[in-house]
Amino acid sequence: MNATDYLNRSALYRKLVYGPYREFAGVYAAKMSNEGLGRHCTWRSLSLFRDLMDWHVGNGHAPQDLSEVHVDRFLEHRFKHWKPDSGDRSALRRLLLALREKGLIPAALPILRSEHEKIVDVFGQYLSTERGLAAATMGSHKLLSLRFLREVCPLGVDGFAALTPQTVIGYVERHALMVPPTVAKPCAGLCVPSCAICI
Repeated sequence: MNATDYLNRSALYRKLVYGPYREFAGVYAAKMSNEGLGRHCTWRSLSLFRDLMDWHVGNGHAPQDLSEVHVDRFLEHRFKHWKPDSGDRSALRRLLLALREKGLIPAALPILRSEHEKIVDVFGQYLSTERGLAAATMGSHKLLSLRFLREVCPLGVDGFAALTPQTVIGYVERHALMVPPTVAKPCAGLCVPSCAICI
């Protein structure tokens, strides 16, 4: 079953096209239909779209203000509660592209990378080339690393250079649910040497 067949039968899609984001939903559905996506991918993309728009508008933003910044914040929020799906980012990139093609949201702003993001990008390259991790796994590691750096090294590279195993253990103990120190210490021992490569 392709996207068009699914959309003709989907209760979720009917709710979306009669809801507050009907114009966005119609444009997104047409994009998926034109690309010939399968039923599961279309369902997953529409569910993600619904959750994104509810979160976006629920946080006081107008639908027309949607951008990569909001999508990144939404995914960071979502990944705290649910396991990321490998297609989530590409589904939302497809959404933004479709909405921009129809002039429903403004053009993308130039991306300015923070010091933390630059460090994480280098770490991602290391994970990909040296460790051979898959893109989805690498994405999860990069997201965790970015959260870690923002909390532990708010000043950027200067704070990163002073990291110790105790700093990492403290972070793991604060954020891991029900993880005893005996588990946190081996994890920290692996994290610190890996992070040192990013400097």
